[in-house]
Amino acid sequence: MSETSDHRDHRSERDRDRGGGRRRPRRRDVLPSGRGRKVEREYEPTEVAKPPIILAKPSQEQTLSQVSTTKSQDKPVVMVRKDDTPVSGETTPQLHRHLSQQTLSSDSSSQSRLALPPEMKHPVKLVDDNQNWIETGMEMLVDQTDFLVIGVIGGQGVGKSTILSLLAGNSPEDTLRSYIFAPQNRECQESCVHLTDGIDMFVTGQRVIFLDTQPILSASVLEQFIKNDKKVSTEFTTVENYMEIQALQQTAFLMTVCHIIIVVQDWFTDTSLLRFLQTAEMLKPSTPSTSHDSSPEENADYFPNVVFILNKANRDDFSIQSYGSMQYTLKKAFDTSKLNILEGVTMADGKIIPGLNHKTIDLDVNLFLLPNIEDMKTEDPVSLLLPDYRGYPSFDNLINSLRQQIYYMPREHLTHATLSEKNWFHYAARTWDAVKKSQLMAEYNRLLH
Repeated sequence: MSETSDHRDHRSERDRDRGGGRRRPRRRDVLPSGRGRKVEREYEPTEVAKPPIILAKPSQEQTLSQVSTTKSQDKPVVMVRKDDTPVSGETTPQLHRHLSQQTLSSDSSSQSRLALPPEMKHPVKLVDDNQNWIETGMEMLVDQTDFLVIGVIGGQGVGKSTILSLLAGNSPEDTLRSYIFAPQNRECQESCVHLTDGIDMFVTGQRVIFLDTQPILSASVLEQFIKNDKKVSTEFTTVENYMEIQALQQTAFLMTVCHIIIVVQDWFTDTSLLRFLQTAEMLKPSTPSTSHDSSPEENADYFPNVVFILNKANRDDFSIQSYGSMQYTLKKAFDTSKLNILEGVTMADGKIIPGLNHKTIDLDVNLFLLPNIEDMKTEDPVSLLLPDYRGYPSFDNLINSLRQQIYYMPREHLTHATLSEKNWFHYAARTWDAVKKSQLMAEYNRLLH
């Protein structure tokens, strides 16, 4: 038992000497042997050969190959062809050519997206004097949905083109020749000649589409029709009926394709104009439905915002009593109408005229007053001392306030789907064709006999 333990001690000590790798001095170990007799043996540890350490650096080519091999094992490199098919081992020139084509296409698409829309220098014809649709205006429209359509209707010489030009960007100090929509000069006023035939269109840089129409219920339009010896269709008995139906078609068209309609009059109130608007609303085509299975709520007809402008107003028209009476008359006239005539444009906000506010004016009809622009250019002794005092603000302040309120009016979708400018143009073309072929217009024409 003692001999076995001594052998284990020598073996463990020999293992420690081998692990150290050092040369140890001789040592005498005494091993028990038999009874009371000791045998002496000498042990010398054996040196263990270690692997050599190479301090030389690996070559650069070998290092790069190892790195590339490691990367290729981590993530494979895949080339892409033009047809988007993953292929391994594509040559470098083909890859460069593919990347260059992608770069050119992306640059061209980004340039097309960032390109400015075309600017109009003068209005274009949308509907000519023969009531035919003109496709020229399509070139001035782009594929974007943030736009506003404003139309105007009114009698002859009330200032439709002048107000529309001022809203589109002209200034009252500009000459008449520089106006976007040509207004009447003195010669045209004296000869009772109108300048707008059919419907003209102008698009501003802020993507506002203005539609100027020929005068409604105008003797000048009737005279020009007779003077040009135009033929009336057999479905119309008289030329007067044809002129009325033509004006109703244009007004019903505006009520379908415009966000805002401006009704201009130069004296209050013209009952024939109010009755004409009610008739046009009755004959307006319905909004096309999205599907045959849609509910009546989804097929609700569209009705635009209507703004009444009293142009060439005098000082008494700006009083609280006169302004309140005008609002009350318009509210009663369109009490059963679906046209949006409330809460859009007003002078009773307390900012334009201090006396006109929500405390003194109960109603909120879209009614705005503008003085005669010619009167603002004349000066009298009182205006020299107090330039801005005439019983109402200056024409510049009033037209700026009107422009701001009209641009900030809420706009609804013309159809159940969102339209871009080009889609609106196609929709307007279909609407004009539907108005001309409307059975309601034909029935109303038979009632005029």
